[in-house]
Amino acid sequence: MKSLEEVILGILDSGQPENVKELVQRVQEQTDAKLEDIEKTVKSLHRKGLVSLDEPTHHKEPFFSFLSLPKGRWFWIVIGTALLSFLSILFIPETGTPLSYVRYIFAFIFVAFLPGYCLTETLFPIEDSLDIIERLTFSIGLSFAVTALVGLFLSFTPPKLTLGTALPSLGFVVIFLAVVALIRKYVKQ
Repeated sequence: MKSLEEVILGILDSGQPENVKELVQRVQEQTDAKLEDIEKTVKSLHRKGLVSLDEPTHHKEPFFSFLSLPKGRWFWIVIGTALLSFLSILFIPETGTPLSYVRYIFAFIFVAFLPGYCLTETLFPIEDSLDIIERLTFSIGLSFAVTALVGLFLSFTPPKLTLGTALPSLGFVVIFLAVVALIRKYVKQ
């Protein structure tokens, strides 16, 4: 019967597992060794210079290809929705037309979802860090907080809080947060 060292070296020679977890799984499939024994043996092999424990190297794709679909899809959806919201608020009359409902829907998304969504993506750039319900809840709650802070800030500035000052300010915040989130997602990949 092979020793644990021989099994580990055989697995490393034949298959090159991508990480230690995969190595442990393969060793446990072939032997009935405990996790602690496998760990001690790998450390012993490392001390002897037979096994190298290096951090995995990730080959990052260029930033502009990261922007392309599907990884950058959320960014383009946010930018497109912000732009459509901006245009619908500016050019669709407030009342009197059936299109005014489109304006209300886009304005609601622009105020109650986009700022918080971009901030949530900035704070939690890794996809698995939050599930969809948590991400949605954070997005709505943080949107109201960001929108309130923008409104509070604008109320103390000389131009005061008007649609003409609030719309570009909130749009700038959304785009700024989306770009920061995109950069953080690229770095964390």
